[in-house]
Amino acid sequence: MKNTRQFAFTLIELLVVIAIIAILAAILFPVFARARENARRSSCQSNLKQIGIGVMQYTQDYDEKYLPRENGAGQWRALMQPYVKSTQLFKCPSNTSETTSNGISANYGINPHISGNNDNVASLSAVNSVSQKILVSEMRTYGFSEFGSGSWPDYYWQLIGYSGHLSTGTYLFADGHVKSMRPVATATPFNMWGGAEGGVATGECANRPSPLTWEGGGINCDAPEDVILAGMKLLEGDFK
Repeated sequence: MKNTRQFAFTLIELLVVIAIIAILAAILFPVFARARENARRSSCQSNLKQIGIGVMQYTQDYDEKYLPRENGAGQWRALMQPYVKSTQLFKCPSNTSETTSNGISANYGINPHISGNNDNVASLSAVNSVSQKILVSEMRTYGFSEFGSGSWPDYYWQLIGYSGHLSTGTYLFADGHVKSMRPVATATPFNMWGGAEGGVATGECANRPSPLTWEGGGINCDAPEDVILAGMKLLEGDFK
């Protein structure tokens, strides 16, 4: 006679299998999350790289001067459209801020020390250490055209900054290259932003006027500034 007895898992065996699956999930989910965020960071870097190419093309058409953060024709994101032909480049896939400016996502802000209003802009030759000076940075909230200024208190750097790519932010430098860094690394030991109104006793801008003329100037203040560094420390605390 055929043996028709059926075999089944016991309750203990089922609980063991469930426990193993839960352990594997706990191990793998963070790995998957990091892989997804690395992919998003790469997409963000690609956006900024294309923006950088557009900026360099713009400078060739305008006597090797950077574009203004805004003028009578609009803000810098709109002024770049003939060169990048895409508004999607200005949206970071990781940044949940839905802020827009003139109908374009405002996830990136330009450094007003290089790109001030109207004709108050720096030329390529006026910026020292172009590979260490930030031109465009990720940001959140408010819909500003710029990120960073000589008049910002430390909490503005925190509130408007963004470093959601595994605790790093992505930055476009004045020479066109892109790099992801922790915010504090952009403020010390080399100040990649330009001068602030805080007091600093050393550096090229030690004797600068107060308040600092920050639009289109002050980019060559290389010494660390307390107000920027404090703001970047606060920003890092938001994205641990």
